[in-house]
Amino acid sequence: MQQTVLIAGGSGFIGSRLSQLLLDKGYDVAVLSRKPHQGLHVKGFYWNPQEQEIDNTCLEKADVLINLAGSNIAERPWTEKRKRDLFNSRINTAQLLFNTLKTHLHKVKCYVGASAIGFYNEGENLTEENSVSHSFLGNLCEHWEKESFRMAELNISTSIVRIGLVMSPDGGMLKEILKPLRFGIAPVFGNGKQWQSWIHIDDLCGIIIHLFEHQLSGIYNGVAPNPVRAKELMTAIQLTCKKQGIKFQIPGILLNLMMGNRSEMLLASQKVSSEKITSSGYIFKFTRAENMQWPVF
Repeated sequence: MQQTVLIAGGSGFIGSRLSQLLLDKGYDVAVLSRKPHQGLHVKGFYWNPQEQEIDNTCLEKADVLINLAGSNIAERPWTEKRKRDLFNSRINTAQLLFNTLKTHLHKVKCYVGASAIGFYNEGENLTEENSVSHSFLGNLCEHWEKESFRMAELNISTSIVRIGLVMSPDGGMLKEILKPLRFGIAPVFGNGKQWQSWIHIDDLCGIIIHLFEHQLSGIYNGVAPNPVRAKELMTAIQLTCKKQGIKFQIPGILLNLMMGNRSEMLLASQKVSSEKITSSGYIFKFTRAENMQWPVF
């Protein structure tokens, strides 16, 4: 029987690509949105996590629930108000989904939640067993994951993906880098030597699908097998996007003045391991940054 996948955060750049890949594989896809609309192939359901409102009929056919919802972490300065919004947009979302599943009939068998490699301190060979950072991002991810794992109390197979730097021209880091590249400037953040653990958006979506198709539980790093130094990643982006540009180094102190605490996402050196997900049988399409494929911009 054809399975239905319900996506919270399905209208974002990751959710949109995931929806398309799921449709290509023959799944029925539904999304939760504040402004739901019925697309040609995707059904929309209303929800408002801030007000703890949801159309619980979304669960009637859902076999799999994927939660990618949360305010954009890099979009605005981390004021105290913004930090509360980033926290609540993730915690309230997970709580609403849990309470809805707990109090309504459903047939959801698998839940896949999002987290981020911001969970970790700086370091090399970071695995899922490493301890949490005491930073804002570490605290956010720890609470986010704790809420997601409550799904296991409902006998739902629960897994979490700690997502690295997602490479997609439709959003995330790559979209921002492409803006100055169009003017011949290739920004290199900090000294360019920090490790950056990246992942092609199709592999991130592939990992999410792999987790629920195999009903895997636990935490998995969503990063490619070969992290690179920041300067090398910029070179790979120029190569794959066929864009020339002069490398322009932005010192960490200047980046901190421009972005505040958000600069830690670009300056942190984190060499994160993908061994656990590969050991589970997932085969990456893009293992090296220089082999990523994009349209010519």
